[in-house]
Amino acid sequence: MITPLFIAAFSLLTATTHIADPGRPLPPAPPTIAPVPTSALQVPLLFVIDGVRYQSGKQPLLSADQIFAVRVIKGTAAIRLYGQDASYGVVLIITKQAAGPRA
Repeated sequence: MITPLFIAAFSLLTATTHIADPGRPLPPAPPTIAPVPTSALQVPLLFVIDGVRYQSGKQPLLSADQIFAVRVIKGTAAIRLYGQDASYGVVLIITKQAAGPRA
C-alpha cells in the first residue's frame, strides 16, 4: 500500500541540490509529486500469494529475494477470476518456494 510516508520519501529521493556556477543557469527543477488524498490510499486490493487470498494490510511481509513473479490483474478480468473482492484489482505474487526448482 502506498502511504504518505512513501510519497514523502520518494519526493526526497527525486529532489536534487544544485550548486550555483556563475554564468550558467540552473537546470530545471525536477517535477514534484502532488499530495494524494488519504482516502485514495485506502483502496482495498486483494493479494493472492501462492494461491492464498489476503486483503490489503493482512498479507505477510515478503522480501524481494523471496518473490519469483508479480502480476497485477485489474478490471473485469480480476472480478471474473476472484469475485467482488477483486473489484479494485488483484496483486498476484508467486514466491520462489512455490515456483520450485525453476526459480
